[in-house]
Amino acid sequence: MITIKPAKLEDQNAITCLHATSWQTVYAGLLQPQYLSEDVFSERGNVWQQRFSQPVANQRIFVASEGQMLLGFICIYLDQHQEYGTLIENLHVDANSKGKGIGKALLQHAARVIQSDALHCGAYLEVLDQNVSARHFYDYFGGTPIISQQWQAPEGSLVDELIYHWEDSATILKR
Repeated sequence: MITIKPAKLEDQNAITCLHATSWQTVYAGLLQPQYLSEDVFSERGNVWQQRFSQPVANQRIFVASEGQMLLGFICIYLDQHQEYGTLIENLHVDANSKGKGIGKALLQHAARVIQSDALHCGAYLEVLDQNVSARHFYDYFGGTPIISQQWQAPEGSLVDELIYHWEDSATILKR
């Protein structure tokens, strides 16, 4: 049975590994090959070490697991933006678990947290323009691309991205 619960310190390494592995797959051809093959694990590890050792008050991290196996995670920042609401910073699902509703469960869990804990009911995220499968996923859940911009990746590449927005995160729960 799949469970979603708040992440704990003991989840940090598995989250780091899933995050880095996901980037290796999804960002291949978009980010520098050397970064993806050599540096992504340590760089993402530093990000997650910071998030777990010095969490900010509005940060929430949830994991989806089955037994002891991490299947996915989501990291959000409540009320991060005055106009757009809560930032959905990361949503990743293990490649072997895609298509099983884990991304949906995590996104909808986050939407319920936003509804109950945030002052602003909106949500937003940044997604690479070439990440077509993620864009279809967010389209399905009622997200609207509102801004096209460039993201400077950790290794220096400039990549086109979109900001997706939900006026009301309750829209996510309707799917």
